[in-house]
Amino acid sequence: MLEITGRAISRLWHCFGTERHRAPLDTVVGLLEVSGTNVLPINTHRLDASAERTALELGFAGTTYDALSARLDLSGYVKMLNINLRTTAADAVVAAKIAFELTGERVLKLEVLASNLRSSRDEEVVEAAKRLMRWEPSLVVLPLLSCQLDSAKAAADVGCPLLRTMGSGIGSAGGIADPATFGRICELPVPVVLDGGVGQPADLALAAKLGADGALVNSVLFDDGRAPEVVMAEYVAQARNCFALTEA
Repeated sequence: MLEITGRAISRLWHCFGTERHRAPLDTVVGLLEVSGTNVLPINTHRLDASAERTALELGFAGTTYDALSARLDLSGYVKMLNINLRTTAADAVVAAKIAFELTGERVLKLEVLASNLRSSRDEEVVEAAKRLMRWEPSLVVLPLLSCQLDSAKAAADVGCPLLRTMGSGIGSAGGIADPATFGRICELPVPVVLDGGVGQPADLALAAKLGADGALVNSVLFDDGRAPEVVMAEYVAQARNCFALTEA
């Protein structure tokens, strides 16, 4: 487990589908059972000023956080408010504040994306992180950044306790396109999770070799053509090998 601000967090993370591949409640439950992760990302892309709890979703298929909590005991999970699909720092900050006030959850999985929703606007992410931590110092902000050393240093310098670093574009399955820079980011004094571009289990092994502390998988679980739970099992096996995971 990773220790982040006093929280024990699994080294293998995953989400629950994409706008192209949608995971119903049974698939969400199945993936959690197979992965054994204690990280639970809660999407906020539909959240607006009306602050409706039904906008807190697992993935994109309309499975709400409340529906999942009625199905599973979620007390052992680290809930991460997934500030997703925002394209400006201002919009990300607004969504994060609404989500925090609605739930009281303090861990933010923060992203600000380019208009293609495949790459990070790093300066905007860092700016959003700074604004949010000034607004509520207890927030734990985990930014998604491109594989750029300057961006990683900037996020670490403003107090982000973990960096989610993209190997390649979101959904690209391109692996770690720049291993040298990724490795230098992993030398910074904060944990690094590979998040973006995972296309095969071997990508996790390379990330670990370069010094990463964990990895997130999502699109590849659904693009494979097999049941997502079957693909998930292969990544769990690889993660146990390269990140020294224990059985759930």
